[in-house]
Order: sequence, then C-alpha cells, then structure tokens
Amino acid sequence: MRRLLLTLFVVMLAAAGALAQTTDLFISEYIEGSGFNKALEIYNGTADPIDISHYTIDRFSNGASTPLSIPLTGGMVNPGDVYVIAHPDALAGILAQADQTDAELNFNGDDALVLRSGSFTVDSFGQVGFDPGSAWTCALGSTVNATLVRTPAYCVGDLELGDPFDPCESFEFNATDSYENLGQHLADCTSVAVEAVSLGAMKAIYR
Repeated sequence: MRRLLLTLFVVMLAAAGALAQTTDLFISEYIEGSGFNKALEIYNGTADPIDISHYTIDRFSNGASTPLSIPLTGGMVNPGDVYVIAHPDALAGILAQADQTDAELNFNGDDALVLRSGSFTVDSFGQVGFDPGSAWTCALGSTVNATLVRTPAYCVGDLELGDPFDPCESFEFNATDSYENLGQHLADCTSVAVEAVSLGAMKAIYR
C-alpha cells in the first residue's frame, strides 16, 4: 500500500510538472503599432538551446485559411533568451532589439499568426480562418495599435488554431508603439515539482 501511494504521489508530481513545463518556443511579445512598427518576440523557456532556423511565422491575413510563411533565419536561441523579428521600417528602438527583419512581417490587428516548427504548430496568435473586423478585443484592449506581452504565468503555446481568441487570457496590454520590454521576457514557470523532458530537448537531440 505504501509503495502504491508513493507511486501515485510521483505520478501526480510529474503530471503537475508537465502542465507547467515550457515544452517549446512561444510568442512572448506582439507589437502592432503605427506605420510599420511591427515585431514579434519568441521566447525559449525550455532547458535546451533551440535552432530557430527550423521555425517559421505563418501570417493569415484578414481571415485567410492559407498563410504567407516567413522563415526564421537565425541560429541557436539559448534557454531563457528571446528571438525578435521586426519589419525593417520599424522604429530604431525596435530594430535595435531585432535579430531578423522581414518586410513580410506586415500584419494588422485582425491577422492571425502561427509559429511552426516544420509542419508542427507550437504557438498561435488570433484565430485562423476568422476575420474579427479590425482586431480581436477584450476588456483590457485590442490587438490593433498595441503592444501585447505574454503574462509571466504563461508557459505553453496555443495549439488550437481555430478556437475563439481572447487576448486577455494570456497577454498584458501596453501602449501603442511601446517596446520597453522587447528583447527580454520574464516567465514564472519555475514551480514545477518534477521536471519533464521538454519537447525542445527532444528536438535538440534529433537535430
């Protein structure tokens, strides 16, 4: 009986760890500002370096179901570090944090964005196949003319591309064209009792 209880306890701890474990990259900041002030920050919260060149950003404009794909061209993103892609005509302060620029990163507040590793979705922003009008809105604000930062408690990507999108569920809202948090991300994902092997670690092994 004691062995059974111990086994159940370990399983429960492992399950709790799996729920809070950061298993892959995710979008940690979204800038949709005035003019060409557009940027995305991607965070590596796993325990392993990840090669960003295996990833793409898919842009689904105005409710489209077919994306325009933007390859990410950098190298390794270390644990706890971020990768920033921006429009080349963004503010100098945004470009100072950019690891990559691409003119195709020209999304608006009603465009869905998907971070993929090969054919696998690892995170998404918005709702693919749905046009919300000018933006997705919630009690805190809108996805147009705003900077959204993922909350520190957010640890995993949104893999459901077609489900309704509520930006208030996992983002903090900042003023138009603000970029003070760009280039770094704070995540409170350390209350894991037992660390599980992350998907990022598995990818690092087989790459």
